[in-house]
Amino acid sequence: ERASNYATEALKGKASADFQLQSELKKVVSTIEGCKFSAHAYSVLEDDNSEEAGTTTKAQKTTKPLYERLSLYKEDQSLHTKTPNVFKLTPDMEPIPCKPLFFDLAMNYVELPSLEDKLESPGKKAGGVTGF
Repeated sequence: ERASNYATEALKGKASADFQLQSELKKVVSTIEGCKFSAHAYSVLEDDNSEEAGTTTKAQKTTKPLYERLSLYKEDQSLHTKTPNVFKLTPDMEPIPCKPLFFDLAMNYVELPSLEDKLESPGKKAGGVTGF
């Protein structure tokens, strides 16, 4: 588009008349227009072929993030919204083994205090919560 604009400006200007390049500039403009039309036709044909094949659906286009399909040019309207599907920030969850606790490994070497004084003797009769 930019080359077409520059060529048409050059055709209108006085510089092309001085160098006698008007015929070549007209050829450049027609070549540019032909390339634009062929590019548009190829894009329309590509869309028609993908719809006929039925390989890509609208749901498949939106589920793949943009970074996974950088080599393919598809106009995705979801990229213009407030929440575009550009990159997946959170990684997939995967199971990992649990880290053992410290006392699981050292329980055989820990000396626990005696609780004999806390236990009731069989001869003593204890009351309820208040001791009555």
